[in-house]
Amino acid sequence: GGATNALKVTGSSNVRSLAGGIAKRCRDTQAPVLLAAGTPAINQAIKAITIARGFLEGDGIDLRAQADFDDLKGRGMKAQIRLSKAYSKPRGPKIDDEDLHVTPRSEPFKVAGAIAARIREGKGCGIYAKGPDAVSRMIKSVAVARTYIDEEGWGLLWVPTFITLENESRDQTFSSTFVKLSILEHRL
Repeated sequence: GGATNALKVTGSSNVRSLAGGIAKRCRDTQAPVLLAAGTPAINQAIKAITIARGFLEGDGIDLRAQADFDDLKGRGMKAQIRLSKAYSKPRGPKIDDEDLHVTPRSEPFKVAGAIAARIREGKGCGIYAKGPDAVSRMIKSVAVARTYIDEEGWGLLWVPTFITLENESRDQTFSSTFVKLSILEHRL
């Protein structure tokens, strides 16, 4: 059952320990469900999934994820993130000019519409964000996009990766770490 294989995530969860727990469950039985209530908890969950992918690489296991929100239409940020095991890697973790950038002010329903449009056009879709508010909005956007296209027979899974982008400013170069989701569509 889902509840027995659930890991609770809080905003103060240690991401490396959580990643270790995810990897252990994937090796021993099946991928867990992460229960994350609130923006900080969702952010920690996504970081832990990304780290767990690295832990599992040597075992030939990769992860796919899908999130469901208790309050998809409202402002609620309580999510169940279902993980599944996969044995192939998605395309590389580079930022593409076509990728969608989510900020703390992005509107999840508008981002979801853009994701759905790309899936319908047969284009791959990548989406990236930095910081707990933006990452949570990104995850919610994909969950909303799933509702837009599942009636058309499409399912969406996502794979998180850390990426570093460099920004040049006058005489200095700054680098920032973002979370990128590679969106994987499949026929239901």
